Amino acid sequence: MKSPTRQLIAAATLALLAGSASAQASTGSLAGWTVLGDVVAQAGAIVLTTAYAEAGDPDQPFNLSGDSAADIALVEAAAGVPTYALDLPEPEYGREGSLVTQSFAVAAGDTLRFTWAFGTLETVFQDRAFAVINGQVLTLATAGTPGGVAQGFEYSFAGAGTATLALGVIDTGDYLGVSTLSVSNLSVTAVPEPATTALWLAGLGLVGCAARRRR
Repeated sequence: MKSPTRQLIAAATLALLAGSASAQASTGSLAGWTVLGDVVAQAGAIVLTTAYAEAGDPDQPFNLSGDSAADIALVEAAAGVPTYALDLPEPEYGREGSLVTQSFAVAAGDTLRFTWAFGTLETVFQDRAFAVINGQVLTLATAGTPGGVAQGFEYSFAGAGTATLALGVIDTGDYLGVSTLSVSNLSVTAVPEPATTALWLAGLGLVGCAARRRR
């Protein structure tokens, strides 16, 4: 027969785990993602480029998947944003790019986190790496503000519901100079409710009492 102490500890542990669930989205593979353009999963990261795949194109050696970067109109539609929403100020109009998207359930207070890095061969225009969360466009980097060293990203959801996340990179101004976005360590976690934390601490307290009695 299980002791009351063990039962309480088990219940507290389950409650704590329930309060810190992670989202379905993962950057360990492309499973569950909708993919557009030149995108691969490698070494635990999703990597997107603006490279065209056609033989003889100057970008072709940098293409990773064999699929070309897509026209900007297709990228905008897939990201769920209006036409021109991914442009930078004139003349940095979007031209082509790659994108991954996924939707998942979140609770109020859940926090989205991932690690990203941006690299570019662009020497004239800015290009753009970005995230789109429920239609809101958030710039991660451009050629002028690069993120070659891995950087962290956080976003907290104000309300519960279905969240849509898009991650992408585009050429702006022209079709030359390949840019690359790498995303890894993606998770969505919740802060445990105060009642859950209290239950967990109560369980730990009982463990301490039981240990003292055994001595």
